[in-house]
Amino acid sequence: MNFILPPHVKNQADEVRTVGFEFEFTGLEMEEAANMIARLYGGKTEQISTYEFKISGSEFGTFKLELDASILLHKKYEKILESIGVDISTFRNKDAIENALRGVASTVVPFEIITPPITLEKIPQVVRLVDELRIWKAKGTGSSFFYAFGMHINPEVPSLTAESLLRHLKAYVLLDPWIRKDVKIDLSRKITPYINEYEIEYLRLILREDYNPGLEMLIRDYFRFKNSRNRSLDLIPVFMHLNEELAQKLTKDDLSSARPTFHYRLPNFSIEDNNWSLVKEWNRWVLVEKLADDKKALQQYSKAYLKMDKDALFSAKKKWVMLMDRWVQNVQ
Repeated sequence: MNFILPPHVKNQADEVRTVGFEFEFTGLEMEEAANMIARLYGGKTEQISTYEFKISGSEFGTFKLELDASILLHKKYEKILESIGVDISTFRNKDAIENALRGVASTVVPFEIITPPITLEKIPQVVRLVDELRIWKAKGTGSSFFYAFGMHINPEVPSLTAESLLRHLKAYVLLDPWIRKDVKIDLSRKITPYINEYEIEYLRLILREDYNPGLEMLIRDYFRFKNSRNRSLDLIPVFMHLNEELAQKLTKDDLSSARPTFHYRLPNFSIEDNNWSLVKEWNRWVLVEKLADDKKALQQYSKAYLKMDKDALFSAKKKWVMLMDRWVQNVQ
């Protein structure tokens, strides 16, 4: 199976689009994982803190490797300890304490590899990283009920206009029920809040044919309906890139960073399953871009969704999944 390219390979500056990946896993020491990345792609490994490494100067740029727990990564535990009169800076063996915290945390909190932006034609080389993690017996989503680990895909947006962002958002919410069924989201992730679906009230707004907001209104409506970073498609990074002052004003989120990308958070990272494929996960995302690019189909399916929502006495999700499955079969 090959990686499928999206309808628009270049961004609005006529440059080849890039995509970044985030992989959550455990089962390796951080030093081992950092050195593995350097062997695969070149570069120099540097330990930033007990919980963070970077691999700079690789063929793609700078990789990051960190323990995905903000309380440790940003050393928030120091303030917690200070509040009860414990000043960790006075401890002679501070490194041992931090190593112990990392060891405990890594049993339920994943390490995360964050790739630099990689141009679309080079993303097949990311498979080398997945293959190497398998060789090293990394543990992914299905290795334990407690591992709600995921893979995030951060495709650079093809256009920064409100009209383009809205089309991609519409396409995503229409395909979301089908994607969730096809991906077979792990139970450990279903019960966490990290990949929540958009609320139906928000869908009823954005799928309307007469909903044609400017950028500021699109951003305000997004937060007005209490959308957070914990959506399977998170638009906060691109909104912060376009209007950071407004986005920061409307959200209390201090974890998102401004960047001109979609933040697609849904896929499992089932590295322990030999049938799991990075290619499949990427190609599912490309379906979203294909529907977004087909304005006629997007309008038709938006109308159909709203009509089904209005007419159904009970949830029509199963019927909708079947409808979207037929569309998928036609475009593949």
